[in-house]
Amino acid sequence: METTKSNSKWFVLVTAVIAMILLPAALTGTTIAFPEIEQHFGSNRATLSWILSGYSITTAAFTLLGGQLSDRLGSTAMFIRGIMLFLIGSIASTFAPNVGILIAGRTLQGIGAAVYAPASLAMVLGVFPRVQHAFAIGIWAAAVPIGSALSPTITSFILEIANWRWMFAVQTGGAISVLVATISFGGTIKIREGFDIDSVDYWGIPIGSASIGSLALGIVQGPRWGWLSLETMLAFIAAAVLFPLFLYRNKDQEMPLVDFKLFSIPTFSTANIISLGVSLVGSSVWLLWPIHLATVWEYSQIQIGLAITPTPLLAGIVSLGTGWWVQKYGYRGTLLIGTALLAIGNIWFFLFYRSEVHYWGRMFPGLVLYGLAMGLTFAPLNSAALADVPEEIYGRANATFLTGRAICSAIGIAILVAIIGDSTGLEALPAFRKAFVFLSVIASISFLTVSVLWPKTSQFKTSET
Repeated sequence: METTKSNSKWFVLVTAVIAMILLPAALTGTTIAFPEIEQHFGSNRATLSWILSGYSITTAAFTLLGGQLSDRLGSTAMFIRGIMLFLIGSIASTFAPNVGILIAGRTLQGIGAAVYAPASLAMVLGVFPRVQHAFAIGIWAAAVPIGSALSPTITSFILEIANWRWMFAVQTGGAISVLVATISFGGTIKIREGFDIDSVDYWGIPIGSASIGSLALGIVQGPRWGWLSLETMLAFIAAAVLFPLFLYRNKDQEMPLVDFKLFSIPTFSTANIISLGVSLVGSSVWLLWPIHLATVWEYSQIQIGLAITPTPLLAGIVSLGTGWWVQKYGYRGTLLIGTALLAIGNIWFFLFYRSEVHYWGRMFPGLVLYGLAMGLTFAPLNSAALADVPEEIYGRANATFLTGRAICSAIGIAILVAIIGDSTGLEALPAFRKAFVFLSVIASISFLTVSVLWPKTSQFKTSET
């Protein structure tokens, strides 16, 4: 009986990891295939760009709702439903006869990802004993960097031998395998016992989702529309108006969309604060590196994919062992090393990244520093955020953490777009240097935040101490 339970928890973890690998595949893969999709449809670039931004915006807008539904209806139930939405979106994207259907498919993928991502971790932690949560989160969190490492190479290979539709077909196959595997261990979908339909905040949920979505819309589309354009300003105004209404509706709810009481938990609040800077830095370089490699070093698409693979691959491998690191050195020690390496990595690129093509001497050491830093920060921060959270609200807590991470990632990319502007090639080098100065400052602030806010005592070492 014990062996069966043990096998079941590993089966659940593997299934959740495969599902999370689909997220960078859906994002990075589409970005790489964008030029071919644009050529196929011959549509206006501004319209076609919604296959990228539509996915990002809906994911940010609906992740909080996905977390609440996970807590209300059960993590496995919502994981299955999220995967089903992602699957339908993947099928629509694969066979899309026009741009409208493709954008709709990508939007469904984004909603599905928002539903199943917070549910996936809640589902995993529900079958692992609390003493193994840091270990399980380390493996779960490794899925995204590993997927980020594999996606560029696999997508580039697919585009070499077939067309862009096969990229979405692969995502369809992945979603089908996850759905079949989950149903095989998930059993019958049941409403969580004690669920009260009258407790649903029918006003607060759409207002909160709309406020987050408007903010994400302004941040993501700002570089394309112009920061002072009417569309961008309206998006930010909508967010500014809706968010106070959301806070007002949220405060007296039995099950609020964002439970601000979570921030009274020291591990949760501290991990979220540190995650803001780490997420901003960690996501931004994925804009800088490809532009530099393509326009300055004139790498091909496959060369770019292979060149940046060491960072996410190393981050994924390191993430697998972060549970052991946390047990041995505590969250403070692990995060201090991780944020220090993140700052050093950006300083490296500022000092040594030049126009001369010298991958192993100039770029590779920085990629290694970044990979180690991401592995030692992303998974431990997620683990720390949930270390002292009650099990029945894992979904909402993780959704809150993931939403903050997504918004800060979007902000980081928007800031870097503003820094580098439209410059490419050799003329962009000064802008790249400014970008790495900015990222170095943010990473250093994250290091100082860990030093100041994270207690030196064993209070925050692990959830078991």
